[in-house]
Amino acid sequence: MPQAAAPSTPSLPDGIEIFAAGTRTADDGTVHTITEADLAASAAAYDPAVHEAPHTVGHPKHNAPAYGWVGRLAVQGGVLRIAEHKQVEPQFAELVASGRVKKRSTSFYHPQDPSNPKPGTWYVRHVAWLGAQPPAVKGLKDVNFSEDDAGGAVSFSEPVTAQPSTQEPDDMSKELQAQLDEANAKLAAEKAAREKAEADAKEAGKKAEAAETKSASFAERARADRTAGFVSFAEAQVEAGKLLPKDQAMAVATLEALADAKPVEFSEGDTTTKVTPVAWFQGLFSGAKPVVNFGEFAGGKVASEAGAAKGKSDAEIDKAAQAYMRQHKVSYAEALTAVTTSFTS
Repeated sequence: MPQAAAPSTPSLPDGIEIFAAGTRTADDGTVHTITEADLAASAAAYDPAVHEAPHTVGHPKHNAPAYGWVGRLAVQGGVLRIAEHKQVEPQFAELVASGRVKKRSTSFYHPQDPSNPKPGTWYVRHVAWLGAQPPAVKGLKDVNFSEDDAGGAVSFSEPVTAQPSTQEPDDMSKELQAQLDEANAKLAAEKAAREKAEADAKEAGKKAEAAETKSASFAERARADRTAGFVSFAEAQVEAGKLLPKDQAMAVATLEALADAKPVEFSEGDTTTKVTPVAWFQGLFSGAKPVVNFGEFAGGKVASEAGAAKGKSDAEIDKAAQAYMRQHKVSYAEALTAVTTSFTS
């Protein structure tokens, strides 16, 4: 079953119209004619590295707060457009998309303004989004040309006539600002919660890694202690004559192989016995008779025993067998048989 695509982050569409060429009257009563060529020069001069025009609510004196940025401008049919946006607040884009704010009013630096980033051009200062206040330039397609009284900026806004004199002309802008502040506070809280969750997860990961390292170290020490116990057991069996020296390493390796095997059960009459393979293997040696007796026997007794090796002690037989084994490259059992035969023949 196909999954629904994840919703995309809201943003402003490219190509929003912000100003049309023509003759405009500024708030101070001066008249300015801005031609299509002037707009083309404005678009060409726009450089975010020098001055990046923000999206604002109303016309703030200091271009703040910003809810997005103009990335690039273009002119088409005598209309200045935003060709590309940057870092637009999703909540702001949603309010624009819902139709709560439809009107735009553009603020310019005057070509002769000393603070103009590109003197000689009408440089875009900010793009204001208006609620109750109409823009100075009518006829722009719904998604102005206006400015505050800072520096040499030019304002082309119209007075509000549809509202009582006791009401602020930018109530919609204030409402929008309050909604944006609430949305920003929510975003900040979500970001803080996300960062805390990430920090907690990171800390939990560190603790788990430390526990895993400690467990691995403990297991390694346990294996080392177990191997040392097997070696000690094998050495004891060699000393007791129950294990030949040449088989010591093999005995240790066999114990290591059996160490992780599961216990086995077997019956002896009415009794069920459960034992580990290691314990069973070690029990074979513990209860076995010596393979080679390294003790000395009285000469007369050895000589009188049937099949005795002409009075040779076990130590002498073992020494002769070791020498025979090295000389003829045979197993210890074969060497032992050979020397015993030579002694008794």
